[in-house]
Amino acid sequence: MIYEDLKGRKVLVTGSSSGIGAAAIMFSEQGCLIGVHYFETKNGGEKTLEQVKKNSDGVLLCADMRDERQVGKMVEQFAEEAGGIDILVNNAGSLIDRQPFETATTDYHDDVYATNVRSVFLATRSALPYLKVSRGNIVNVGSVAGHTGGAGGSGIYAGAKAAVATETMAMAKEFAPYGIRVNAVCPGLIETRFHERFSTAQRRKAIARQTPLGRNGTAEDVAKAILFLASEAAGFITGEYIAVNGGLYMRV
Repeated sequence: MIYEDLKGRKVLVTGSSSGIGAAAIMFSEQGCLIGVHYFETKNGGEKTLEQVKKNSDGVLLCADMRDERQVGKMVEQFAEEAGGIDILVNNAGSLIDRQPFETATTDYHDDVYATNVRSVFLATRSALPYLKVSRGNIVNVGSVAGHTGGAGGSGIYAGAKAAVATETMAMAKEFAPYGIRVNAVCPGLIETRFHERFSTAQRRKAIARQTPLGRNGTAEDVAKAILFLASEAAGFITGEYIAVNGGLYMRV
């Protein structure tokens, strides 16, 4: 689907070197200028940028999303090269490891929150001056784990993703006077490198059987929801999230 209002928009997608970062490619298909961010997987970032440039144009960016200085510099670089920022997609995040509360280390706890929550705060704060000018919007990437508490050893990650959901609502209220919308997507089990690393094949198959639509999701499924929320088709939607989980978790 083509969203005509997205053409020419300057879109920064954090964590776009793999997985749900496929949103960067879909935005490029809309004619957007893309900020392709990576941290450790430069090869992945370069591959995403290569796909982006088949459709529009993009800038390769590197930053540790836990580091205030690096994030500020990265956002500034993209804004300068692109001529502003219209859309911020806060996708960077990771489970990092499976550690139950009983034996988890404080270093692990802090790293999970820095990777998944501080990263959203730092990128949003840095991009806000540009988003005020463009009256743009933000899409955060949460997780179904933020509602369910996650599976074994992912409770701390679940807490971090619940924080992302709550901060999405808080940002939506705070930024509304600037004309900035803030929404989120909450994916279920998505067949990406993330779950190849942290979930066994048996568990992935079991989740697919439990899912009403009979399969696990794809990065493209999530990217489509992100595009919708970023477009004017969602122009009167803010502080909301779209659950992209095939019906695995439903709400009233």
